[in-house]
Amino acid sequence: MKKYCWILIAVLLLASVVAFGAWAPASAQEDEVRYVDAQVISTISSETIYFTSRDVNLNTTDGKAPFFASAGVGENSCGAVAGAEIVAFYDKYYPNLIPNWESYMPSNGKYKFQDDEHILPLMQELYDLMQINVQGHGVSEAEFKTGLTKYFNNHGYSLGYQNVKSGSGLNFNSCVSAIDNNKIIVLFTTVGDLYFYNVGSSQDTISTYSVTGNHIMIAYGYVEVKYYNDTGLFRTERMLLVATGWGGLSTAYYKINPSNLEAAYMLNVD
Repeated sequence: MKKYCWILIAVLLLASVVAFGAWAPASAQEDEVRYVDAQVISTISSETIYFTSRDVNLNTTDGKAPFFASAGVGENSCGAVAGAEIVAFYDKYYPNLIPNWESYMPSNGKYKFQDDEHILPLMQELYDLMQINVQGHGVSEAEFKTGLTKYFNNHGYSLGYQNVKSGSGLNFNSCVSAIDNNKIIVLFTTVGDLYFYNVGSSQDTISTYSVTGNHIMIAYGYVEVKYYNDTGLFRTERMLLVATGWGGLSTAYYKINPSNLEAAYMLNVD
């Protein structure tokens, strides 16, 4: 009799493990990075670079990029904002990604400002497709990619993600190639820094701003600055130009060798 009791207990334990295992992944991915509402705090440092001459290689995508913010969308909406910027950017080249509306001005190719009639509903749709705040606070990389891909598929296009991360930073040559070919890059970042240039004739000042919280944003440009003094080349700065997704602070620079980059992809549409 004892033998059969032990067998019954073992069966019940196995059933409990199977049942819990089927349920647990939906809400117990504690080590998964999730992207939430992030903020930029005040300047944490400022550096001045003195030089006798410099070479600047700067390029951005055609018409630059759309600059949106999360007002009115919902909590932890950086994924939906970045997704909407991606959709609006490619709507210029792939018609009707945003139905019955053009995201840019045909007269000059520049992108239109955010509005409540077209962009807010777009962000709200992406918010739902990405299941933001469903499995946890914010959105995961996988949820972002799945939701954005669904949006493109629903409008007759496919979306591919080509890795441009190298080690803990970015493959600058791959980023340059993407932007030169009018493609944008999506960045998944953890707590880190953004940078701003004040340009002078013989000195540049780089201000560093700290970002609190994990964040998703797009890169649409790059800059490479080579600094020279009397002894020759002494410093090279390489950064990406990003659309931050924040109102009042729409653009900034992001270094290609940060310690806070989780993933980065060039986006291909077919």
